[in-house]
Amino acid sequence: MFTQKLGLALLFSFLVWLGATMFFVWFGDLVLVDPGQHSFLVRFLLLEAGTFVLLYAVLFFYQKLDQSRYAVIKLGIWGSAVGLFMDTFSVWNHSLIFPELSQGQVIAFTIWMVCAYAMYLIIPLLLVRKDERGVF
Repeated sequence: MFTQKLGLALLFSFLVWLGATMFFVWFGDLVLVDPGQHSFLVRFLLLEAGTFVLLYAVLFFYQKLDQSRYAVIKLGIWGSAVGLFMDTFSVWNHSLIFPELSQGQVIAFTIWMVCAYAMYLIIPLLLVRKDERGVF
């Protein structure tokens, strides 16, 4: 049972990473700007807001699939670990993975990524708190 649920967490972890990576492969040149540009903060905040909504939805859905007490926290931890490991190679090989992005856009992607992983760890805590207290 443990390995079956761990397998589900690892599958979701990979799919979240793949979804985020493919989004930036396809749309990165449209949504990312160099951090030195004046429009960076607005775009960054919009990307992070969208990321929060999507991560919240994925984690909420996962919580419905795996109803063990701290399942969503397990996904947050495993998802962050798997994603950070995979993104190490994505950023390292950015010219192959993200060929359309400039160096400034790669930096913007990395800034987004760091904040997204922080959310990946924090949102599960909010969901568990919501379940235990019935409030957000």
